[in-house]
Amino acid sequence: RMNHAVVETMEQAQTGPVSFSGRRGQLAVLLVRNLLLTVATLGIYRFWAKTRVRGFLWRHVKLLGDPLEYLGTGTELLIGFLIALVILAPLTSAYSLLPVLIPDGVPYSGLVLQALYYLVLWFLFQVAVHRVRRYRLTRTAWQGVRFGLGGSSFKYALIWSLYGFVTLATLGLAYPWLRVATTRYFASHARFGSTDFSFDGHARRLFPRWLVVIVPTLVAILLFAAINGDAFEEVAAFWNDYRGKLDRTSLREFMRSVREVDYRPAWLLLPSLIFRTWYRVNEFRYLLSAVRVGEVRLDSRIETGAVYVLQFAFYFCVFGAIVLLWVFGVGGIRAVAELTGTVDKLSIFFIVVFLAGSTYLLYGLARRLFVEITLLKLVCSTLKLEHAEALERTAQSTAALPSHGEGLADALDVGGF
Repeated sequence: RMNHAVVETMEQAQTGPVSFSGRRGQLAVLLVRNLLLTVATLGIYRFWAKTRVRGFLWRHVKLLGDPLEYLGTGTELLIGFLIALVILAPLTSAYSLLPVLIPDGVPYSGLVLQALYYLVLWFLFQVAVHRVRRYRLTRTAWQGVRFGLGGSSFKYALIWSLYGFVTLATLGLAYPWLRVATTRYFASHARFGSTDFSFDGHARRLFPRWLVVIVPTLVAILLFAAINGDAFEEVAAFWNDYRGKLDRTSLREFMRSVREVDYRPAWLLLPSLIFRTWYRVNEFRYLLSAVRVGEVRLDSRIETGAVYVLQFAFYFCVFGAIVLLWVFGVGGIRAVAELTGTVDKLSIFFIVVFLAGSTYLLYGLARRLFVEITLLKLVCSTLKLEHAEALERTAQSTAALPSHGEGLADALDVGGF
């Protein structure tokens, strides 16, 4: 027993407090099988496909040597989807009927209705974000003890909306306050068993880093607007002309005016795109370091350079694969043309649809296998826990509590809508 304990201690020291042991080959087989079953069932199986993938990922994440458990089911996701349809269908119907009820001649009525419709949808989307995270936490357990998330989905959506409006009003400068406010709401209502989470982060620590990302974007926007003032008026004039005539001549004039816009300030967006990954890694590290699970402090030591290398290698390979795939597609069209003497539009359409679908599926599969899994391993291997023994004390103290759902309250949240 002593030798076994020594071996366990040595393995834990080598792997760290958190590790991920999943293999790409196993996940690839699962993803391909899920895809085939989803196609065969006309999309119905996708709820069970998500559950199986989450189960695979959860059980291969080990915390202090013990794996996480995923307790969700595909049936719950299906019921949650149906609940969402019940809520969204009347909203869409009301939106389609409102223009009929509004009297003619009301200025900008269509624009106002569209803005109101999308604002409501975006608010409901934030409600869904909170409920999805609640669902995933309540279906996650470690050593037989569940995680949980309280709070109000509507209050979270309200917080996100208010900070979102401030972010828009400040041209993106207030984004760190949005991230910190929403993270604080999640963390202050999360729990592991009987132990509550807490959060002590401040947006002012992220703001200087965010300036590195947002300032080049703002400069590009201001220069673009200053340089193209007359061009914008011309584009608007030709667009109105095209809407009135709807002929090819006016469409060509409109497209010509669009091409004459000076797009050189867009090059200033390149630094923002490059530094965005740097900011996201630093934001992740800071927000995680501000989270406490009782006495346990989280600390991520993930390096930005490793993420950059991963992204570059992935997108370089994806670009090469897409080029190769479409070269073969064009070659196939030419081969068919040489054999038959002609290629009808329907054949070209099916070939293009096949290539586009293959590209989309292969990109999603490659991203899951080579980016998301690698990032998950990287995050787990660089995650440090201070006072990790407090987690085990929490697990032992709450092990006798019921590990099943929360009755009716839990049932009303099925699928995490």
